[in-house]
Amino acid sequence: MGFAMSTRTSLLKRFDELIANGEALLKNVKDISSRLGDLAKLQRWETSCLHLLNLTFEEDSIYFENLRGAFGLGNREAHLAHGIEIMRGAKEEIERGFLYDIEHLISADFFDSVIEQAEYLLKSGFKDVAAVLGRVVIENTLKDIGKRENIPVPEKTQLSELNQILRDNSVYEKNIWRLVQAQIDLGNYAAHGDFGKYEDKSVAFMLTWIRETLLNL
Repeated sequence: MGFAMSTRTSLLKRFDELIANGEALLKNVKDISSRLGDLAKLQRWETSCLHLLNLTFEEDSIYFENLRGAFGLGNREAHLAHGIEIMRGAKEEIERGFLYDIEHLISADFFDSVIEQAEYLLKSGFKDVAAVLGRVVIENTLKDIGKRENIPVPEKTQLSELNQILRDNSVYEKNIWRLVQAQIDLGNYAAHGDFGKYEDKSVAFMLTWIRETLLNL
């Protein structure tokens, strides 16, 4: 996925800008054919809309396909009006939560690369740094899950408390909660310098568990 805008605010702002630009063009649609400058603005607007939908939903999405079909209409007023409504619909989809899916994919890809680094460090004899990286991924993934489930989490919540909050909200069962807590404890040992309380094989298990289980919750 080529999606580059990582925040909800910036994405929605861009949709608002393009919708407003389309509405301005619609007001002057009768003059577009006779003014090369307005025609160029229309083509630029169409291209920008298609590009944004491709980045956000990808080319095989219904929004992208419908917008491309709308821009193929011979009547410029019709294809502008249809295009604006499709952009509004796409914006509503994001406002209702689709953005989480995008952010989650980005996060998963990023965390996967962090785990790869941790595994490399572990093989190179740096178990403690690897364990700290694992803890970072656990913390951010649990926060991501809380966001997905619309669970309010106080800003300065401890990681163990966050795990309990997710358990209390039935995000996962007690057996998963226990396993998560065990990995949190290991990560805390590393973060606090208690390096003698765990072994390389424990860190190896932690990283495998993060990749195969936690990132798929």
